[in-house]
Amino acid sequence: FTDYCASKFAAVGFAESVDLEMRSLRKTGVKTTIVCPYIINTGMFDGCGSKWPTLVPTLEPEYVAEKIITAIRRNQEILVLPRALYFLFALKNILPVTVTVLVTEYLGSLHIMDSFKGRAKED
Repeated sequence: FTDYCASKFAAVGFAESVDLEMRSLRKTGVKTTIVCPYIINTGMFDGCGSKWPTLVPTLEPEYVAEKIITAIRRNQEILVLPRALYFLFALKNILPVTVTVLVTEYLGSLHIMDSFKGRAKED
């Protein structure tokens, strides 16, 4: 879980830095779209599930791909899936860490990987 989150954090930071640098250089031809999906129904997330599937459902790969293409075509700066998670992104930046942890715990995000199976190793 930590390795996935750390790599996602790095990717977001990199994209934000590229965007800001291009703006400072007044380079308008380079665009970035940060993609932050929740659980996608692929082997990578086997065994993972949502405590609140109505609010934050497991996403189908085709749906995610469609949303990514649309976001890129619209020069959307960030894409968070499902949309309900935009709220959490906003809260994370304004609430104290303790409150963010409590909300994360309530939503079950701290235990999302407890039943993780992952992809089977090939011989």
